[in-house]
Amino acid sequence: MNMMQVIRTRKTCREFTDEPVTKEQIQTILEAANAAPIGMHDYEAIEISVIADRTKIDRIDALAGANAGRMGTGPTYKAPVLILLSGEESGIERGTAYCNAAGIIENMALAATDLGLGSGYILGVIKALQSHPELFAELGVDDGYVPVSAMTLGHAADTSLLTEEREPTTSNFVTRFIE
Repeated sequence: MNMMQVIRTRKTCREFTDEPVTKEQIQTILEAANAAPIGMHDYEAIEISVIADRTKIDRIDALAGANAGRMGTGPTYKAPVLILLSGEESGIERGTAYCNAAGIIENMALAATDLGLGSGYILGVIKALQSHPELFAELGVDDGYVPVSAMTLGHAADTSLLTEEREPTTSNFVTRFIE
């Protein structure tokens, strides 16, 4: 796909198959993450955790509660992979950790779309991990970092989600030109 096709095709996936994501696919996703623009080139300000342990993902879902996701599945929608971004505590107050995470996750989601994988930018797990430091600690994130954002990853149950493009438009958002 060309870039605009990938952008118009990229959608949030909320239903995944059990098919595993390959190490090669994850490697490509992580390359996209590492190509994201980061404030002041401070790559050490973010840590990425790739979680493919079903037990840990289910525990995170249970802590967040079913209301944190649609279809009663919890916020991860039973995706086979959860990618957690953690930022330095000092970047929370300034907001840079959240801004950096947004760019990283969108790069990863676009790469996932290009690979034919489903993904979703999720926040439901963040409060659960912030409220349960014991589980967050089990993920091996360095001291001084806090969870800021996450992305689900896997094979979409509905493959049309990955092939149907949105119509090109510039009218979804109110746009003002100040000249």
